[in-house]
Amino acid sequence: MKNITQDRELEKLKMSNHFLGAIFNGISEEIMVVDTDFNIKKVNRTFLLKYGLEMKEVLGKKCHEVKKHAGTQCVMEEKYCPLLRARKTGEQVEMTQYHINARGERRELILIMYPLRSRSGKIKYFIELARDVTFYRILLKKFQASEKRFRTILDTATDAILSIDEKQRIVLFNNAAQKIFGYSRKEVLGQDLNLLIPPQFGNNYRFVSDFLDKRKPDILEKTLSLTALRKSGEKFPIELSLSFLEMAGGVTVTAIIRDVSEQKYLEKKLLQSERLAAVGHSAAHVAHELKNPLMIIGAFSNQIKKSLDDDNDRKKLDMILEEVRRLERLVADLGDVTKEYSLIRRKADINSVIKDVIKIMDGAYPVGKYHFREFLSPEVEEFNCDPDKLKQVFINIITNGLEAMAQGGSITVSTKRMPGRIEVRISDNGIGIPENELQRIFEPFYTTRKNGAGLGLAISYKIIEAHEGDIAVMSRPGEGTTFIVQLPSP
Repeated sequence: MKNITQDRELEKLKMSNHFLGAIFNGISEEIMVVDTDFNIKKVNRTFLLKYGLEMKEVLGKKCHEVKKHAGTQCVMEEKYCPLLRARKTGEQVEMTQYHINARGERRELILIMYPLRSRSGKIKYFIELARDVTFYRILLKKFQASEKRFRTILDTATDAILSIDEKQRIVLFNNAAQKIFGYSRKEVLGQDLNLLIPPQFGNNYRFVSDFLDKRKPDILEKTLSLTALRKSGEKFPIELSLSFLEMAGGVTVTAIIRDVSEQKYLEKKLLQSERLAAVGHSAAHVAHELKNPLMIIGAFSNQIKKSLDDDNDRKKLDMILEEVRRLERLVADLGDVTKEYSLIRRKADINSVIKDVIKIMDGAYPVGKYHFREFLSPEVEEFNCDPDKLKQVFINIITNGLEAMAQGGSITVSTKRMPGRIEVRISDNGIGIPENELQRIFEPFYTTRKNGAGLGLAISYKIIEAHEGDIAVMSRPGEGTTFIVQLPSP
């Protein structure tokens, strides 16, 4: 019975050794067992294949001799030799070595030296495991180079590029996106896309969710016109296109966003110019047809008035003459709208022009009803302009503001020096202008004022245009209106 048990134990030991041997020779890393004097006691099949040797050429030889014979130079210094270092410290050692193989290729190896201790704690052997990571290093460098090229393209793009995961959390945010939206990358990563495109401006959830549900890319391959929100709270128009990448880890949707504020502004300005040109052509024709009949009516009315003795009849003719003069002024204004302005340019200080206008306007209205506030920048320098024409523009704008505040209010005028231009802002706290009326505010004859002719702002537009400047308006009902005039300045 004792012999049977011993035989079974022996068989188990053989099986265990066979199993361990299979693992030892099946590992893809080189394995070498050496004693404390550098003598090789065992190597695995990977080691033999790597150095092109047989087991009998290796066992009992010094490890550095075998490697040198196989074309790998060993440096017998503690700094470079893992065995020397492990023998000194008695601890596991890991280091990276570079070798030139027989084909002249530079190889990178990670060497791990494990000390093997006996039951008494004494180190008798060391196991060296060598892993050739050259291929992975090459792949890593290629990946890093590819990533660098991708990052360069990403961060030099003029459009905002951002990626979101399946939960619509932002996972990528390029430099242009930071510039366009005003958020830093740190503020945005991990946040919901609604931070940039709130639901009231465009249902991005629906577009992305449709794709995630149906897996139909045609849903995403469209350019969407939406409204986005900057960090400052400013709304602005965008064009958004979506693409996707589906991998084992899930779906990443990439959005390319173009800020079309400037484009929309230019389109609006072009449309406005076309409208002004069309209305101006009609106005010129009307002014021409009215001019001569008005002169005749006025001349004959004056003659008739001189021949009348009845005061009531003379008063009636005075009313006719007053209306003729009013129509003549209207015809003159029509001429101002339709004509090309010839500016009389000279050096002028815009701050002084504004102060003169405010002085005139303050004296023309009841004391205490309206208040004027000035924030005039001392950095604004003199520049070439027609100050008299600009004075007319500012009077027209301020008059509109005052009439929008029937119960009284305040007008705020500010100037600011900007690169290549001077900006003037004129704000009131009146009733404001609805969005649909803002589109037509510079058109001739379009007015919301009870007694307005609708020509003042049209004339102002022409004067600023003649200065090669720009005039815009911002307004919200109940919150007042701001006119922004920008004039070129060296």
